[in-house]
Amino acid sequence: MKKIFDTVVIGGGASGLMCALRLAERGVRDVLLLERNDRVGRKLSVTGNGQGNVTNTDMSARHYFGSGRETVAAVLKQYDEKWLVGEFTSLGGLFAADGAGRVYPASRQASAVTDLFRFALAEREVAVRTGEKVVRVRRADSGFAVQTASAEYRARALVLACGGKAASYLGTEGDGYAFAESFGHTVTPLRPSLVQLKTDKNLIKGLKGLRCECAAALLRGGKESARTRGDVLFGDGTLSGDAAFRLSAFCAEGDLLRLDFLPDHSQDMLVRLLAEKAARMPALPCGELLRCIVSGALARCLLQACSIPLQMPAGQAQKKLAELAGAVKGYALPVLGTLGFEKAQATKGGVRMEELTARLESKKAAGLYIVGELCDVDGECGGYNLQWAFSSGACAADAIAEKICG
Repeated sequence: MKKIFDTVVIGGGASGLMCALRLAERGVRDVLLLERNDRVGRKLSVTGNGQGNVTNTDMSARHYFGSGRETVAAVLKQYDEKWLVGEFTSLGGLFAADGAGRVYPASRQASAVTDLFRFALAEREVAVRTGEKVVRVRRADSGFAVQTASAEYRARALVLACGGKAASYLGTEGDGYAFAESFGHTVTPLRPSLVQLKTDKNLIKGLKGLRCECAAALLRGGKESARTRGDVLFGDGTLSGDAAFRLSAFCAEGDLLRLDFLPDHSQDMLVRLLAEKAARMPALPCGELLRCIVSGALARCLLQACSIPLQMPAGQAQKKLAELAGAVKGYALPVLGTLGFEKAQATKGGVRMEELTARLESKKAAGLYIVGELCDVDGECGGYNLQWAFSSGACAADAIAEKICG
């Protein structure tokens, strides 16, 4: 079995697959891709709820967070969403954007994107070895030594594409951070991102399965710490959806999440509307006050929160209307934590970008490249994290190819 290669790529996820394929396309002949799982692309195959949201038409660095916004912008400028769709199209796929700009394969099967890589790597005779868990990496001679449970491989260039800690049920344990630290790199604090928030289930009773468009804000110590707008999906004591996911990386247990269910209308306007309705129809049950304003389930939840009986005549609730309008415009829910790395889609934190060049080569160890989720780069929900994975993998591959092939 061959043990010496031009490049070893550790990790068969999105960034590693793209890196290995790009290396082969650029003429690097001896490439080894090592994957600890029994097959490559396990996380890629379930992305976008299994539908494969690979990128977004609204692509820019403003959708990313972390320590290297300038590097992210430079990488995305060269390897943007148009480049990515072009690459996938050249592999035989067909992709299209939905109304929100999220780009999916026409088949709406994420596993099909993984298959594009699998067949392309086989066609280009890239060595792919699954079930090979890397236990140690180190400098050796003029390159690197990569030790697995069963063999040691040598390479001139080494790419850490191991993934972060998100979706740990798929085998992502965060080993790559320790590998990076062994070469002297700094890893910023790691937190789950794009993950469900936990809250008091009694405060969202009856809302399971309801999806609402909201303006959402995090409050800490009475001060707003983050804000966004998007949909919120209520679960059994959990909150998901774009807005909740975006705020998940910034929240802490003890924060308050304030939801505005009518972000395009003022609270004063709503108070007037409710007062006019109650004055015009004083016998109307309070359960009908919010009819055609918010959904029935949400109306019942908010009325209960304000201690307004559903059958109370609206004419008797005049003193409670300002409170009800306030609940519609700012329903406060305690943040009791998140569902953690097990359910997270991305990892916030990672190797500091200041320690990498613009081509994602380590400034600590020449010939070492760090890509994808291992970097201190995390994006919003909507295909941004996968775009970074693919773009960073291609960027590192091109840099390696230029060194090896000229």
